Amino acid sequence: MKIFDQKQGVSEISIDTVRGYFNDPETVLHYLKAVSNVGLWDSEEQLFKRYFAKSDALLDLGCGAGRIAFGLWKLGYRKVQGLDLAEAMIEGAREIAESLQAEIQFQQGDATRLPFETCSLDGIVFGFNGLMQIPFRENRRLAMVEIGRVLKPGGAFIFTTLDRDSSLYSRVFNDQNHADHSLELNPFVKEMGDRHFKTDHGTTFMHVPTREEVLADLEFAKLIVVEDRMRSKISEESLATHTFSEDCRFWVVRRSG
Repeated sequence: MKIFDQKQGVSEISIDTVRGYFNDPETVLHYLKAVSNVGLWDSEEQLFKRYFAKSDALLDLGCGAGRIAFGLWKLGYRKVQGLDLAEAMIEGAREIAESLQAEIQFQQGDATRLPFETCSLDGIVFGFNGLMQIPFRENRRLAMVEIGRVLKPGGAFIFTTLDRDSSLYSRVFNDQNHADHSLELNPFVKEMGDRHFKTDHGTTFMHVPTREEVLADLEFAKLIVVEDRMRSKISEESLATHTFSEDCRFWVVRRSG
């Protein structure tokens, strides 16, 4: 897969393309601000307290600048680490950790090739729809398999997705000719549900799945669903959270065995 190159006219999506988007200074700044301006969503806090023990070894996967990792630390979780694809995000997270004197290790890495031992983590969080920013279903499935590998038996994995059948996205995708998600007009869009678009803080990629699609992928990865609910059914959330992100579906799954 080729990376976009204006000079050569190449326009393909890949994991490295997405990595470049999240190394963009404007995108990094947006995530840095979210650490203090947004913090943990109320829904996240409720689920973390329900499924994670304070003694658990936890991973904030796709951590960005550490919004969730620092939120967990403030709740009293002391075995937290973060991993993100973008080096610039990790640099920012480390600077915040130093200023807060938070003993959280952040490292650069790829969710499809996790640098952790098998059965080494009690819990994993992939927040803010990060799993769906991995292009190509085969790669997202690979990430799920890797997550299952590094989780201890019975370990919990909590993540979110947008929902293509929701009232919002069913309207969005009803416009089949919109360049943000048109398979014919946008060369970065490869699968139904893909969106490639510009925001106020940089260009981004997002796959918007159906619930049935996610269920099939979890079954492929041998991950067992404990619950799945839209965020709006869990908490009303703060204005800051609503400004930061739209409604999404929370998934809580466990490794079998």
